[in-house]
Amino acid sequence: MSRYKSLLKDTLIFAIGSIGTKLILFLMVPLYTNYMTSAEYGTADLIFTIAQLLVSILSVVIFDAVIRFGLSGGEKRENVLLVGFIVFVFSIILGAAITPIIGLYKTISEWKWYLYFYVVLSILYSIEFNYLKVMGKNKQYAAFNILQTGMMASFNVYFLVNKSLGVQGYLLAYILSTFIIDIIAFISGKLWKELSKAKFEKALFCNMISFSAPLILNNVSWWIIHSSDKVMVEIMVSTAALGIYTAAAKIPALINVIVSIFQQAWDISVIKEIETTNESDYYSDVFKCLFLFTSGACLVFVTIIKVFMHYYIGIEFADAWRYVPLLLVSAVFAAVASYYGSMYGALKKSVNNMFTTLLAAAVNIVINGLLIPFMGIWGAVIGTLIAYIVVAFARMIDVRRYMMISVNCKTFLSISVIILIHAIAVSLDFHIYAISLLAILAFVSINLHDLGILVKKFSKFILR
Repeated sequence: MSRYKSLLKDTLIFAIGSIGTKLILFLMVPLYTNYMTSAEYGTADLIFTIAQLLVSILSVVIFDAVIRFGLSGGEKRENVLLVGFIVFVFSIILGAAITPIIGLYKTISEWKWYLYFYVVLSILYSIEFNYLKVMGKNKQYAAFNILQTGMMASFNVYFLVNKSLGVQGYLLAYILSTFIIDIIAFISGKLWKELSKAKFEKALFCNMISFSAPLILNNVSWWIIHSSDKVMVEIMVSTAALGIYTAAAKIPALINVIVSIFQQAWDISVIKEIETTNESDYYSDVFKCLFLFTSGACLVFVTIIKVFMHYYIGIEFADAWRYVPLLLVSAVFAAVASYYGSMYGALKKSVNNMFTTLLAAAVNIVINGLLIPFMGIWGAVIGTLIAYIVVAFARMIDVRRYMMISVNCKTFLSISVIILIHAIAVSLDFHIYAISLLAILAFVSINLHDLGILVKKFSKFILR
């Protein structure tokens, strides 16, 4: 039972940090949609979309290796951190070299150096914050997250509202807040002290690069699934359409918040678990809880989305609500994929991780290319949904080759069909509340037995 307590404790700590940061980000959307045009918002989001891609390529995803090897009992953690910083220095040099080339993309040419500084600062941020987890400083990690987001929000209010700087103000807010928190984390987290006693180990360097290198393609594939549609919407439709699509995508981020909170704790827990008892019942229980919670949240959010979006976003973004339901379903399957992605990480099966994501990315690109020119934003939504379904099922099947995670296929498929039909009906504005009531009743009916068991287990856990 101690592993459940440890997982819950870490989840609660990360929840404090993540909910605080995501709530601030969530509340910032009305500011963006009222003080920026849809074209400006689309341009700003496009820059950050490209930044996510560059972070993976330039960093060699070394921050994932930092947490995986840092938590391994066989390595000295300070030496792991040193490898991370060595890769960071190379990313600074390589990033400066390719930035002029990236600037050839007309839409972002004016902002290419803003992009560069955000990318290198984000790489440092990921290395430092993952190392805080390695050190067990989860509370500090959560506090720094909230502080960084609070500074970003304050800068945004100043630059957008007081100075009316538009895209420039949006970018400056992120760059300055990330720069400041990187310095705070390095000093307050005493990372300088860790580096002072670190020694370079060639074997460790090679092992970490071997682990993280396949994750470049994995992360690029995730970027294709999650973000390439934004670039394609901007090119094939318009920057304004991208702004609307970006606004719609902010709501599914609520489920992603839940998943990211859990994911941070789960990444640590599954690594520790797989190197000790490695019991399949534990993995199965956690998966069941995750899927029930995310699919249930999806039903609730989809039910209220039309009314909520009416008050949440600016008038120029009014049609965005129709795209949200299917994106919320995508977020549920993304949660499933992320769960199994953690299993790959613990098993050190980064190549398998890469191939399953690459498959879904290929599917996403093909569907986007076929549908966006004819269906606009709807083509991007459908491509995203199908890609997440593909990667979720591919990983569920593949991981069974290495460990048994018990999944009731009939229940899983039934819930999947319910949330999908419900989302389609709401998007079409077809008897929203009647359909929603039926969907919720069906969901509860199917999961009544499992919900009862989970409540009993949780009650025993709390009373211990």
